[in-house]
Amino acid sequence: MASQVIPAPMDYAVLLAGAHPELSSPDPVIQTEVNSLINSQTNLLYGLATAISKQGPASSSGGWATIEQIGKLGTNAVYQYTLSSAITSAVGPLIEGTLVLVKQDDNLLNRLWSVQQGVTGAYQPVIPPAAGFQWTADNFQPQCGITVQSVSADPQSKQFQIVLQNSFPAFYSLYTEFLDASGALITLEAGEWTSRLQSGSPFETATLKFIGLVPPTLGIAGMPAAAQQTTQSFQIPSAAVSVRLTFGTLGALGWNSVANPLPFFFSAVLGYAVPWIMKSAGEYTSATAAWYYELFSDSGIVMELEKTAGILSSAVSTLDAINLLCAQTGKLLFGGSLPKLLAALRLKYKDDVLIQAAQSTYWPLAGMLSSLQSGAVSGVVETLSVPATFAQVYSMNMIVVSTVEVYPDPAHGTWPLTAASYTVKWTGNGDVQTESGLINGIWSDPLLKSSFANVPHNAAVSAQAFIYDASGALVGQGEASGIASSTLSIVIQENAPAAAAKGYRQTMALAFSPEAGFNWQPATEADPSTIASLDCSNVGTNLCQLTGISFNAAASALVYGWRASGQTCAPCSGGGAGAQMYRLQAISVSSSPAHSLKPASCGFYTMTTIAAGHNCDNNLFFDTRTEPYALRNIALGDAGVFQFPTGTCRGYLTLSTVDDLTAHPAGFAAAVSTAASMLQIVQLSAQPVADSAAPGPYSVGGVGTRPGLMQQPVAVAAAPDGTLIVLEAGNKRLQAFDVFGNSQNYFAMSPVLQLRQTSGISYIDLDIDVDGNMYVLSYSGGGNQASQYLLDVYSWQGALLSSTEGVNAAKIAVDEWRNLYALDYSLMQGPQGDTSPAIRVWTPITT
Repeated sequence: MASQVIPAPMDYAVLLAGAHPELSSPDPVIQTEVNSLINSQTNLLYGLATAISKQGPASSSGGWATIEQIGKLGTNAVYQYTLSSAITSAVGPLIEGTLVLVKQDDNLLNRLWSVQQGVTGAYQPVIPPAAGFQWTADNFQPQCGITVQSVSADPQSKQFQIVLQNSFPAFYSLYTEFLDASGALITLEAGEWTSRLQSGSPFETATLKFIGLVPPTLGIAGMPAAAQQTTQSFQIPSAAVSVRLTFGTLGALGWNSVANPLPFFFSAVLGYAVPWIMKSAGEYTSATAAWYYELFSDSGIVMELEKTAGILSSAVSTLDAINLLCAQTGKLLFGGSLPKLLAALRLKYKDDVLIQAAQSTYWPLAGMLSSLQSGAVSGVVETLSVPATFAQVYSMNMIVVSTVEVYPDPAHGTWPLTAASYTVKWTGNGDVQTESGLINGIWSDPLLKSSFANVPHNAAVSAQAFIYDASGALVGQGEASGIASSTLSIVIQENAPAAAAKGYRQTMALAFSPEAGFNWQPATEADPSTIASLDCSNVGTNLCQLTGISFNAAASALVYGWRASGQTCAPCSGGGAGAQMYRLQAISVSSSPAHSLKPASCGFYTMTTIAAGHNCDNNLFFDTRTEPYALRNIALGDAGVFQFPTGTCRGYLTLSTVDDLTAHPAGFAAAVSTAASMLQIVQLSAQPVADSAAPGPYSVGGVGTRPGLMQQPVAVAAAPDGTLIVLEAGNKRLQAFDVFGNSQNYFAMSPVLQLRQTSGISYIDLDIDVDGNMYVLSYSGGGNQASQYLLDVYSWQGALLSSTEGVNAAKIAVDEWRNLYALDYSLMQGPQGDTSPAIRVWTPITT
């Protein structure tokens, strides 16, 4: 291609793709690298150039772009090339393909993309605190590009301060609400708050107050930021005991008409249009970048941008806002609405340079529009993949000590005779901590007390206690939940000892008879079924797909799902029976499976699943009956037909396909999509809320091999310390993330653990036990023979502990005894001729 004389349509194709805000830079070194990646995609590039040619030349009456006057510079008219809707759509695949390549290019690391690293442990007090404050805390978990460097407060003077970093190439807004001791919002009266916005601004309410903007502190458009952090401080009302901060940005989901317009407008004009003009002008130097960042602190420019942002007050969504600004950005800049910014540009650049740049000033926004139309929440476009707003609550007395008291099993009144050590695993505020110690069986004090410092006083917390013998076998456990300011009391339930497994053997299988109902029977013979046994035909009774199995320790129950034809239940959403339907069922793992038997009341025509929680009532039903796909609470542990709730939920997902779902003990849910190469995480509401008010997800991933990207993720599970572990079939590895999607150095200071790289191996499922051991299921070849299936067990450090051949299952779940429940590739007949998948129990070999 380099030797060809590239026609004008090809030039425009490269320009259009390279205009996207996460691909564009005035730095010629960066742009050369990006252009080479654009040009490497021959088919997509020529396809876009052909589309431009077919539309015809740009003109005042149409073509691939419509030429229209948007203002004047002196006596010279200024024109803009407004792209046709067809071209805006056509550039999408080339943009997405280039983004995938750019975000794997190490030469562009921390220039056009970055990896936000998670932090370990809870936030910590800073000694001494910042001057003028009673306490300061740091070590906060990054979230959606925002890192809280520190928080300081003085409960007496009511002063609050927050220091922030923003690694995203877009502006954030920062708003606050004030909460009283009951958690109720405080409506401020006249004189209680001095607005930081201009009079009459629509971007503030009686309760939601503007604090300031958080500009990019890593960089934007490949230009390193001048300021590495932003500090905001304010005084809270006398009745307030905590603040709820709302951060607003460009996210595709959850538009807030108060918090989002300002950062959106500043990003579109200062973040996208001005760097595009700089790129068009050329002659970029470090001095040019310094001039650019001085615009951020020019009070006159900031005030006129803030005032003009009112154009977005009528926007009802991110898409609506982008469309509005695509039509208006050039006109606002060159038509007289932003005179101070235009004057600064004219001092820096000649009019003929600005007139030339004006033709395409809005193209970066058009690139964002194209990304949104083609699925921006895929995670490839960072700034669109996060929620448009998210909130964080800070107490003025936020640092307390959360206390956990552990008592022995009341049946004995003392610790087990063999008890030698204990571990308390505490979860709260998106963090997991552990405390361990030694005990001496029945001779130890019948109270163990653990303390976990630096906790928000009103945070929801939970704890699990584990008692071990001298060999490390689990002999007792218990759990409790509450709030950090109250003591958690855990009563231990003793367990039978279990030694470290050297492998697994099948011991039990789920059976059914009309007389006994469901029951567990010794596994007398192997089940030969494999993936080759699946049949998605609608004729007859056929098992098509296994969608998941998970274990709820509190309910001692398994919940599992499948897709099959010939089922006897009616569809949940109408239609005729007999076609392939998705089903869900729960069953007890006790000697009486019917104790917790919950068959589905109906079947689904769209994939659904249930992720077992850590209590009987906080399991998550993934409801795909209507979009967006809700995560609804559903109970386990009692018998009776599943009744699937509607109307209220704790969050939702936007992935079109979900291959695995897990409920995180700190109040999050995580799902993976193999087709999208994506991980989505939702910070769930504490209680179910109306579907319309439910929190949305943030997306992590996109196709690639570096940390933060993934290929064909098939399973996700939470480790005991709260780390999310993703099994990638494409990259043949495990990858670790924190609950905010930050890359986590979990495996010997690396976020990834390479698995067997054998040619032809297919990884299919993952689960993690209470000790952090990771159970990885795979098959080799085509998976047509039971002997081709393999269960590998790894320690949490990544050491291979055991391997068992012949575990020919589709999905697995592990209980606290390390028993493994395998969802098989065969159907068994149940009540009234209904069918469900077979389940086998594999137990650890310890001798």
